[in-house]
Amino acid sequence: MDDLFEYSDSLNAPFQAFSGDFKQMRPHWHYFTEMIYLVSGILYVEVDGKQYTMNPGDMVIFHPKQIHAFLDYPVKEDHPNKPFFYGIKFDDMILSNTTPGSPKLPRILDSANKENTAPNLITAHELRFNPVKLFFENCIWETQHKEFGYDIKVASTISLIVTELIRIWLRQGFHFSSKTTFDQFSTKDFSVLEFIDAHSSENINIEDLASKCGMCYSNFAKQFKAQFGKTCKEYIEFIRVCKADTLLLYTDKTLDYISQETGFTDASHFIRTYKKIRGITPKQRRNNKM
Repeated sequence: MDDLFEYSDSLNAPFQAFSGDFKQMRPHWHYFTEMIYLVSGILYVEVDGKQYTMNPGDMVIFHPKQIHAFLDYPVKEDHPNKPFFYGIKFDDMILSNTTPGSPKLPRILDSANKENTAPNLITAHELRFNPVKLFFENCIWETQHKEFGYDIKVASTISLIVTELIRIWLRQGFHFSSKTTFDQFSTKDFSVLEFIDAHSSENINIEDLASKCGMCYSNFAKQFKAQFGKTCKEYIEFIRVCKADTLLLYTDKTLDYISQETGFTDASHFIRTYKKIRGITPKQRRNNKM
């Protein structure tokens, strides 16, 4: 079973700007922030288990480490069969601030990742006074032509998009934290999330993970829940379910095969866990693609 993790080269390629017309993208995650602006058609997206329907003019943001996908559902008759969208992926460290002492944009985005008042989906209505579509087009043009100073212009334009996004969140009640948070689960030599992703089909010992991070079990469990919103066991189950979705939606493999391939004890364990996380059975997911 393939890993969900997608490598991003933040040193040599700290940003990407692109357009696309595909409606299916398998679940994956990376350390970059990604934004999608839908130009036409309809697009079904999933972010950490939450599903959204995108209409033209809507934008969605995928924060670092969030598992996201495009779901190939039947489209409505009044929409084109194929979506067309603009996309930008970037390392948060390229974001800039011009006012000394103002909150740093990467820190605000990190805070938004943990807040229910900062939703992933931003509607066309909420963006109606903002030239976001033009910003995306500018980034794509600059990335393609690479004229002098293109990297400065792209980084500045991405900062403008993020600023508009944060203003919308603030109007909706978002309050960002001024506290500095540190990722205790990733170093240049070891990443807990990458390890879980690569070994999710195996029996993962959480005490061993804590030891690899230089923590005792109780502190590891407490800090993991605080940073990711799930216990480590719940996160492992969630990764397994995400990988199972790929097999459910895009293959005809049996539930017995899928349960063995993704690390569940048996098909009953798989069905029980899947329903707990998704709210429906694997069979319903496959038959209805919902």
